[in-house]
Amino acid sequence: MAIEERADPTAVQVIRRLVTQDDRKAVPEYIRNLTSSDLKEATAWFAKSGRTLLRDDTDYRSVGNITMENLYANLSIRDVVTVMASSPRNAARLLPWRSLASSKSQAVLLLVDAMVAKGEAWCREFVAAAIVRNATAERETAAAVIRHCLPLILHFNIPTMDLEAYPRLWAFYYGCLRQVHEVWDEDAARTYEYPSWGGLQFRIGPAGCCEVLPRTQTQLMDLFDLDDTAPDALIRCFDTADALAPLKDSGVGAALCGYVQRGTLTRADVLCRVETALSRCDGTPNQRLLAEVLNALKPTQEETGRIIPLLLSVVATAPGFMSFLALELLLGAPMSGSDLQELSSAVFARSEKKPQVFLVRHLKALQPAEGCDGVLRMCWEAAAGSADLKIRSMAEKVLGVPAIVIREDPLSGQSLWAPDTVEQPFIPPYVAPEVNLEFPLPWWDRHSRHTVVEEQYLDRFLRSAFHAPREVREWYGRRHPLTDPQFVGPAPRLPDQLAYPDPETVVKLWASNGWDVAAHHFLTAKVRSARSGPFDPFDWFSRLDALSAIRVFRHSELALQAGSVPYSLATPSYSDFRVDLGRLVSVLNLYAREGWQYGEADFFQALLRLGPTDGELASSLPDIPVGPLGGADNPERQAGRILRDWVAGGGFTPPAVNKALVLPVPLDRFPSLPQELLSPDLWGGGGKEWPRGSWLEVATIVPFWPDLGAVWHRERAVHDGLVCRRNGELAGATAGGIGLWTHEWLITQLAASEPTDAVGTALELAKRGLLLADQLAQAARNQLNVGGLAVGRLTRNLALVAYEGHLDRVWPALTALAEVAAARPRLPAGTDELLATCTELWAAIPRGQRTPANVPAEFVAAVLKVAGSKSGTKSALEAKRLAADMGINA
Repeated sequence: MAIEERADPTAVQVIRRLVTQDDRKAVPEYIRNLTSSDLKEATAWFAKSGRTLLRDDTDYRSVGNITMENLYANLSIRDVVTVMASSPRNAARLLPWRSLASSKSQAVLLLVDAMVAKGEAWCREFVAAAIVRNATAERETAAAVIRHCLPLILHFNIPTMDLEAYPRLWAFYYGCLRQVHEVWDEDAARTYEYPSWGGLQFRIGPAGCCEVLPRTQTQLMDLFDLDDTAPDALIRCFDTADALAPLKDSGVGAALCGYVQRGTLTRADVLCRVETALSRCDGTPNQRLLAEVLNALKPTQEETGRIIPLLLSVVATAPGFMSFLALELLLGAPMSGSDLQELSSAVFARSEKKPQVFLVRHLKALQPAEGCDGVLRMCWEAAAGSADLKIRSMAEKVLGVPAIVIREDPLSGQSLWAPDTVEQPFIPPYVAPEVNLEFPLPWWDRHSRHTVVEEQYLDRFLRSAFHAPREVREWYGRRHPLTDPQFVGPAPRLPDQLAYPDPETVVKLWASNGWDVAAHHFLTAKVRSARSGPFDPFDWFSRLDALSAIRVFRHSELALQAGSVPYSLATPSYSDFRVDLGRLVSVLNLYAREGWQYGEADFFQALLRLGPTDGELASSLPDIPVGPLGGADNPERQAGRILRDWVAGGGFTPPAVNKALVLPVPLDRFPSLPQELLSPDLWGGGGKEWPRGSWLEVATIVPFWPDLGAVWHRERAVHDGLVCRRNGELAGATAGGIGLWTHEWLITQLAASEPTDAVGTALELAKRGLLLADQLAQAARNQLNVGGLAVGRLTRNLALVAYEGHLDRVWPALTALAEVAAARPRLPAGTDELLATCTELWAAIPRGQRTPANVPAEFVAAVLKVAGSKSGTKSALEAKRLAADMGINA
């Protein structure tokens, strides 16, 4: 029903008319003068059905074709009516704060005016309820709460001391506000009247209307000067863990110094709060801000002397930048001998080189002309235990005796290097889960997409739907409602969700009881039309490539067949998405016996997942009379004949890059599938055939091409990985193994600075026998030659893989890195760590494996070259240590 045809209460209709006419000043005036009868009618309507109707008015899938202007108006109507017809607590609960984070400034002005019109008592209770309810909100949501509440707080002088969460939310607000001010300039002001995300500050003016403050502030202190709550909120942020993190790099240190100079805050109070924050284990962003504050305040020797125990603890446990700052403060303060000894033990026990060098200089300055004893000697003994070989050598020279070398027990070669007789890699078989008809299926977990769990869920759904009575189907329809009235059937517009199907899409289509053969044919025609026409960035179907189209068609077929067919032909037999030929034949025999028809995309997907086949097996395959879904009785399209021809032709064979795909059977036997599957553009990475974002979405369709995803990554704008772990499963099919380009991608992931699960992925690949030593070595050599590879980070992650018993897989990569590094005019950063890791792992290589194949002459020459350099660098020292352990002449 159209909005104009609904019998909404009078108050709601007036609000809608005023908002649509952009008569902002009349809205709060109407709310103030609203009669009790009209308010009561609106409140009852809102509680019964109005809230749902207003929410649906803002969903473009429900209202159909709607202009953006009308959609923004409906959003404001929803929020203003929520404030008008709700109690303060309910309004704080029902307002969509995450959505309000992206409101335009005009919408913020209108909503705040509506709140002011409700009266001071209403606003006071609303502010308290909103802040308490969103106490754990993050980023944009937290900023949206303060953006709407702060004008009320300042206008009505609402105290915030009792609101424990206020400082944390306040910090998020100013963090977002600073980002807006960084990009908001005169050019932006001329282009847009207000920022579309409502980022500027709002205040209630003398006339009682909300206003936008002009952007004239250049520093954080200028913003704080417009907020009377700022000094108290800022100092209270130090009492809450990680509350200051959003204000990192905002100039908080300068702002606090300004408050101290004005007398608004005392220096002693600020330092006391900083000490409290230092005593916690806050996150890195919060600790960076604490370092900024300490640098700005510049504690005196006297102030530092009072917190020496705390600073010693910070040196030992804090992140590197904070540990170094505490070290600088301590070395400038009067320390006792025991404090200096404790400081030395903490610094030399850490891995960072810079603070150790800094402390060594300090110890040298304290050292007398001849010898050292007492506390100073104990400090140098601590230096002798440093992980830095150069510092250890220096300590040995100062002490006049060989440094005590503490070495761990040799690593076990038997446990880290796989034996020559390696068992067949274990590929977990697919196990069909039990189906309990007394309980519904669990909700689909989107975090398991593109793993075998996705196929497992579809399998469970098909078997449960096959035995489900009608009332169960109706229950699923209520649980998975179709919010889009145009979702089902041949409609002028298909919802975008059908271009990105998942198991929940199949459940929704089946439960709607309206997805039929005509709807499926309309979907295939829509995809074909969208892909053949000009590219439309607003039409998700035009973004589909030919492989993604198979996924769309298959999910549509499964929704069509659910309830009448209990098994999908393409359900994998193993977790690498490989389909067993025997299993496919048995399921097709069941289809033939029961008179079922196959879905074209489902059957074609099963054939692709068979991989390369032995052509001699074709003669043993039975004649299986199973026809296509809704198709004519054509003998050439019988499943048995297609399968026999497919196996006889050798199955799926990956084409060369930029070459057309040649199938064992003509694609004409699958008329609904796109002919572009045979195009060299699809398989080579060029031309119009480009993916809409994720390789993993189509990886499971062609699991027997090792490097197709890497080809796409090289030639197209692709997001997401080639293979990764999700919820403990391997996402992305690897039935055909992984090639050199995928190994190169894995090397870049292991060397990347972003936190990923690259190590876990590498371990899973190694366990499955897919991580190939020679290809990993060549990939490491290629990527280091290209440049930009973080050798130290890559070495650490490769070592983690070796420690799990896969040294034989990664050792060639380490030797290849050493060869390339030594050949350069200047050793790349991290070479010292690479050589130190090789030294540590050398003991874990069984003597029988120290052959020229595993220890190539090029690697030996590289070690000798670095060890023989006349420089005293750490790389040279580590190379000499490695050469000594290997028993070669340095």
